[in-house]
Amino acid sequence: MSMQYVRIYYGPNESFGTVSYKPQKLCGIREYLQRLGFRVDLVPVEYINYCMLEMCGHEVFRCNINNLLFNAAAERDSVCRRAINAVVESSAKFLRARSYLWSWALIEDQIFRRSEYSPKDYWPFNFDGSFDTCLECESCMEVIENN
Repeated sequence: MSMQYVRIYYGPNESFGTVSYKPQKLCGIREYLQRLGFRVDLVPVEYINYCMLEMCGHEVFRCNINNLLFNAAAERDSVCRRAINAVVESSAKFLRARSYLWSWALIEDQIFRRSEYSPKDYWPFNFDGSFDTCLECESCMEVIENN
């Protein structure tokens, strides 16, 4: 599931004695999020006056659908702006959590490779790593100068 994917669950709206689905109340949220690059799906549910935004299986915002303006732009609706801010902030948090978990998985993988049970590294030559003395360097330099 992508972090740029938002599901909006909305229920029927009760107004003027009638109960019916009004996805037009979600136009501002949907259009603004699509402009930001999110993929938005509207999912009707059976709960009256219900609106909930979900990302990566987590609820990020919930409100009464009566609080949203009908066919209004996101800039004019304060509840819509709060919903959009919640989506943008949670997208950043999900991205940060994914990076954090990825780095820890990488560290654990490296720790496993460096343990005594890890496969051995084989080099084409014997490498002891003792280049601490200057006597070896002097003898090498004399060989290089002679050639």
